[in-house]
Amino acid sequence: MIDRRAALLGLLVFSLPPSSAAAYEFSVDLRTIGQGYQVRRYGADGNNELLSRRRLTQYVDLNVFDIAPTRLRGDYGERNLLSFEASLRFDTDFGGYMLGRPTGVDEIGELKQSQLDILYAFLGGRNVGGRVDFQLGRQLKFDLVDFFAFDGGDAVFHITPAAAVEAFAGTEVRGELPLSAPIYELDGTSAGSRDVVTRPGQAKMLRPLVGAAVLAGREGGPLAARLAYRRVWSATADRLPGEPESGVNDEKLSLVATGFWRKRVQMVAGARFNLLLGEFDDQQLVLRLRTAGRQWLSVEQSYLAPNFDGDSIWNVFAAGAYRDFRGVYEIGIGPELKTYARGFARFFTASGFAAGGSLGAVWRRGRGLVRGDSYWDDGYGGRKLGVDVAARAPVHRRLDLEGRLTGYHWRTDQPVAATASSGGVVFGAQAGGRYRLGEGMRLHLLGEDNISTYYLSQFRVLAVLELEASL
Repeated sequence: MIDRRAALLGLLVFSLPPSSAAAYEFSVDLRTIGQGYQVRRYGADGNNELLSRRRLTQYVDLNVFDIAPTRLRGDYGERNLLSFEASLRFDTDFGGYMLGRPTGVDEIGELKQSQLDILYAFLGGRNVGGRVDFQLGRQLKFDLVDFFAFDGGDAVFHITPAAAVEAFAGTEVRGELPLSAPIYELDGTSAGSRDVVTRPGQAKMLRPLVGAAVLAGREGGPLAARLAYRRVWSATADRLPGEPESGVNDEKLSLVATGFWRKRVQMVAGARFNLLLGEFDDQQLVLRLRTAGRQWLSVEQSYLAPNFDGDSIWNVFAAGAYRDFRGVYEIGIGPELKTYARGFARFFTASGFAAGGSLGAVWRRGRGLVRGDSYWDDGYGGRKLGVDVAARAPVHRRLDLEGRLTGYHWRTDQPVAATASSGGVVFGAQAGGRYRLGEGMRLHLLGEDNISTYYLSQFRVLAVLELEASL
C-alpha cells in the first residue's frame, strides 16, 4: 500500500505543467505504524473479556516548494513563494475490537473499522507582490491560547514591515464532513447521539467561520503581538416555533505577545476571552531568564477554564477552572549533561489546592542518551508518585537500542464504592530499537509490558516504518 501511495503522489507532482517542472522541489514523507495489543471489557454478565486490537495507521505527507516560475521570485528569490502542503492519514483495525460494535440504526458514529482523513491540505503563498501571505484549503491555526482547523482561505496583508492585518473565513472542520478527522471539533457534542432531545441532526449542519487579526512587530524581532477575533455559527436543525434560525457555537477574542532581550530574557504571554460565555477561559505567561552560563530559570502562570460548543449543556454545569504557578531551574553541567528541578502550585477555584514537583537529568553523547525523572503530586484529586528511566545506545552505525523502566503510584482523595480501590501501583518496561534501512528509511520496533494492581500483564507491540523521499 505504501508503494501505491508514493506512486500516486509522484504522479500528482510530475503531472504539473512541464513549463514549470524545473522550478519546484518536493518531498514525500511516509509513516506506517502497526500496533497489536488487548484491552479488557466487562460483559453484561459481569465476566471479563479481552478484545484484540490490530491497528494499522499510515501517514502520507506531501510538500511541493517554489511552484512559481523563477522569473517571478525577485532578484533574491524572496517574493511570490508558492507551495503546496498536505497530510493524509489512513487508520484501520483488523482485530476483534470493532467486530461487535453496533450497526444499522444503533451505529455509533465515532466507532469505525477504517477511516481516511485529510489532516490538512492547502496552497500557500508568501510575500506575494511583496505584501501578501495566504493559505487556501484545509488548514490548522494555533498559538499559545488557541487551536482550530477550517476549510477556507486566510490572507495576511503587510502594511509595513512591522504591521499587518489578517482575515480568514471558511467552515469549521468536523467529523461529519467527508475525509475529516473529528479531533478538531469543539468539545461537548456527539455526532453519534440518538437522543431526540439532544437534536443529533445539529451535528450535520455546516458551521461557517470568520475571523480577523491585527499583527504588530517583526517576526523573530524583540517584540511581536497578535490580536485576533473568531466567530463560528450554524443554522438550527429541526427548528421549532420560536427558535432562532441560527446560533453561535464559538466566539473568542485572543491576544498573544512575545518578547526577547539579548538572548537572556524570553517572554511569551497570551489571554483569551470567551465572548459566548462572557469570561476569560485561558491565560498564559512564560518568563525564561538565562541567569549565568548554562543556567536557566523559568517562571510560568496559567489559568484554564473548561469551555464547550455553544450547543452543549456542559457550558452550564462545568466548574473546573484552575490557576497554576510553576518554576523550573535548569543547569547544564558541561556540553553533555543537563539537570533540572521543577515545582508547582495549583489552585482550583471551586475545590482546593494541589502542589508537587520533579527532579531529573539527561546525558547525551552523539546518538546515545540516558535520562532519569522523578515526580510527586499531592493535594486535591489525590497523590501521584513516579520514576522514569530511559536509555538509548548505538550498537552499530545503523542500529540503536532503546529501553525504559517506569514506576507509578496513585491514590485518590475522592469517595469510592466499597468494591473499588482508592489507589494502585503500575510497573512498566519497554525495550526496542531503531534500524536505519537506508537514506531516509528507518524502522522502529518497540515492545512493552505493564504490571499493575488491576492487570497481571498489558503487553503491547509497536512498529513504525519511516520513509522520506525528495528530489
